[in-house]
This record gives sequence, structure tokens and C-alpha cells, in this order.
Amino acid sequence: MTQSSSVLALDTENNTWNKGNVYDRRFKSVCYSFATADNSGCRASTVEGLADLRGQLVEAKLLVGFNWKYDLNVFRKLGIDLSGYQCWDCQLAEFVLSNQTERYPSLEGSLVKYGLGHKLDVVKTEYWDKGIQTEDVPWDILSEYAEQDAVMTLALYKKQMEIMTDAQKRLCRMMNMDLIILAEMEWNGIAYDEELCNQRAETIRQEIQGITDELSSIYPNVPINFNSGDQLSAFLYGGTVVEEVKEHVGFFKTGNKVGQPRYRNHEVLHELPRLVTPVRGTELAKPGFFSTNADTLLKLRGSKKTKGIIELIQRQVRLNTLLSKSYEGIAKANREGNWEPGMIHGQFNQCVAQTGRLSSSNPNLQNTDSDAADLFISRYND
Repeated sequence: MTQSSSVLALDTENNTWNKGNVYDRRFKSVCYSFATADNSGCRASTVEGLADLRGQLVEAKLLVGFNWKYDLNVFRKLGIDLSGYQCWDCQLAEFVLSNQTERYPSLEGSLVKYGLGHKLDVVKTEYWDKGIQTEDVPWDILSEYAEQDAVMTLALYKKQMEIMTDAQKRLCRMMNMDLIILAEMEWNGIAYDEELCNQRAETIRQEIQGITDELSSIYPNVPINFNSGDQLSAFLYGGTVVEEVKEHVGFFKTGNKVGQPRYRNHEVLHELPRLVTPVRGTELAKPGFFSTNADTLLKLRGSKKTKGIIELIQRQVRLNTLLSKSYEGIAKANREGNWEPGMIHGQFNQCVAQTGRLSSSNPNLQNTDSDAADLFISRYND
């Protein structure tokens, strides 16, 4: 194991736009903190004082952090590439120690579990929770908070070294090597064709509307929402569609609305016949309703009269999924992330699946639709 004198715990404090997302164009790193395992140093510094950190890195052999993938890319944004160092993510180690059952362990929860103390909470409760950005927190308060995080992260690392088996340590070292690669993947992101994405989305919306119009013509006087599982069940398997209507009941005689018409909500019940026999075993807990998920719809069989209806619904469900998860989903992720145009910075998560497999989120880049694969642009001229 690395000698304690060459172990350096690091942490960063950043503004809170989009939960501190590194790739948000409003992102700003405010300070960093470090603690050395041989107790030779512990302090916080503004990002203007990176020379001090570079001096500490000369002797460092192992960098320790909590949710280290995040801080790794924060430092990279500050111009310091730490990917060549060995690293130890205490959050990842806690996930392993929980037999991969505790998703995203927190630093505070981990400290309490081992009786190591508490994080300082003043910055969160008195500033972040009140909408005050990190750069506006008084330096004496922020620096103490940051130093404490580095010290506590180091204490947690030492405790993990005491209680982990050799096999667990080996597993964590391997996962930390993966972490460095995943940080690189998130940093680079994936380029996509914004114009093509928007064009496809509009084309799909028009096709969905055409299908909706055709299906609505079957019962032209019944306002069916085909995106509602209950109403689609009633449409296919028979049942009641409830229509909310406003009934005119007179005029206001007093108050600010005097002379204006008064309405009350009124329910109109539409009883629909069965068009298709439900698949055996697809009954829902709600009496009289059956599953309308995509897998169930693909199993439906109908007569000559209803085959076309089933195919339209199957197509509509497929298009809605493609639209929401791919074309609109990609554009939404970029917009809400406030990322640079035409780029996606999805997350790759190691502290989620109990099986140990990798997961992806915001958006899920491990489960992109094959029909949308040509949206993504290679930057290697191939």
C-alpha cells in the first residue's frame, strides 16, 4: 500500500448551478482543499492559488477523494490533469463495503457509520439552501468547510484501509482505474447533429398526430387520450372513458365576476366495446383494466377488422418512445444541462447496480435507440 506521506486528500467547492455540473456553461470553481496523510498540511485555497497544490502534487502518489470522478474533472477544468495519478474514491469504496447495496453513499453517512464525526453543515444550511452561490459565502466560513471535508475524507480513507479485506482493496483499485477512464469519457462527451435531431423530432410528431387523428375517428365523439394507459385500455379492451366537461349553470350575481357565466365540472361517461381480447395474464390491479405497455401491445392479435388498429397503436407507442427518449430526450438533456451546442455529457455510474455493472444517466448513453444512432457524430473523421 502507498506510504501515508504520499497520500493526498483533495476536495473542491464550486457554484451550485445545475447541481454543480462541471459542463454547465455557468460553472465556476471557487476553492479547493487538501489534507496530507502525514499531517504535514491541511488548508483551503482559492482557485487562484493553484501553485500551492502543484507543490503538494510533487510528492503525492495516491490522491483520495469522495465522488472523485467529479473533482477529477473540476481540476481538469482548472488546468490540472490528475488522470496520471493513482486514485482512491471513498464513495466507491463504501459502495463495495456495503456489498454494492448502498447507492451513492454520502460522506456524512459514512462518517457517522464509523463514528468519525460530521461534516460541517453551515455552508449548505445557511447559504446553498437559501439560494446563495458559493462565491458569495464568506471566506472564513467556506475555507473551514472545505478544509473539514478534506480532513474527513482522509479519515474515512484510513478507516477503509483498516476494515477492508485484501480482495475488497484489489477490487476498489480496479474500479478506480475504471473511474479515470469514465471521467475522460464524460469530459469528452458525445457530439450530435442538432439540426437532424430537431428535424426527426418534428417528422415524428407529425406522424404521431396523423395516427392519433386516424384512431380518434373510430369514436369521433369520444375524446380519448391515447397516452393514458387507462383510456387506451378502455379503447382496446372495452371500458369507460370519463370526459370532464364544463356545464353552464348561470351567471355570477355578486363579486368581481358579476354578470359573467358560471360553470361547474361535469363528468360524461363513454362506454366503449371490446375491440381486442387481452393477453392472458395482463390484468391490472385496477379492476377492468389491462396492461398497455409496449411488450404487451406487441403480443396482441386481432381480426381483419382490428389488425390495422393494433398496428397503428403499436406504431404510435414506438414513435412516442423514440421521440421522448431519443430526439426530444437528447435535446432536453443538452438544454437542461446548459452544455455547449451539439454536445452531450452523460454520466457513467459505478455506485448504482448491485451486480457491479456500469450504468448511465442524464441521458442514458448505454441504451440509445438504434434508429437514432446516426445522430451521433464521430470526431475522428471515420
